[in-house]
Amino acid sequence: MENCSMNQIDITGCRISLYPMKDDFASHILRSIKETDTTAVWQQTDLFSTLYRGEAASVIDAAAALFVNAYDPKTHLVGEFTFSKGCPGDLAGDAFLSGKHERPNHQQITAKGTFIVQCKYSFYVFGREDYMEEIAHIVSLADAMGLQPQSAHYVTLLSGTAAQLFAYFEQALAYAHEKLPHYVLEGTVSVNSPSLKEASLHE
Repeated sequence: MENCSMNQIDITGCRISLYPMKDDFASHILRSIKETDTTAVWQQTDLFSTLYRGEAASVIDAAAALFVNAYDPKTHLVGEFTFSKGCPGDLAGDAFLSGKHERPNHQQITAKGTFIVQCKYSFYVFGREDYMEEIAHIVSLADAMGLQPQSAHYVTLLSGTAAQLFAYFEQALAYAHEKLPHYVLEGTVSVNSPSLKEASLHE
């Protein structure tokens, strides 16, 4: 595995799909896209998702803002996130790289992202024989940030505020960016789930 060919392009990407559980979901998603400041990333929205590419901190900033801007206290909202860096098949184009690692949405995320979310995620390390140790370290960072990680089949579960969760993603990917040649983080973030409310009633 150590000989696996890794891409040295310093581009982080994130593909996000939003699922607001309401009749006017399309306008809800489009409003969130419009309200997110994407001046620090390359952006493309297609039939399935919105893609951000650029420097890791800027990509996470835009991804977090997209979800936070889509929040409605009366709406069940789910976001699917795939962060990736180092894929051997990645290309050098379609990215914004200023070298400034800007986070134009940071204040907005901190101010608006106070609502509690639930998250399931998986972190994948490629080209390293010690991948389990690296995954364990990534999970330990979540514990240190108070996100209450719990193991489940094939995923780790987290709970905390939206701002707290995405701050963790930023910290985890900053570590991965420094230490690992190729990695993927896949996360599903949910807020206002009726299933969660139903479960609490039966406890």
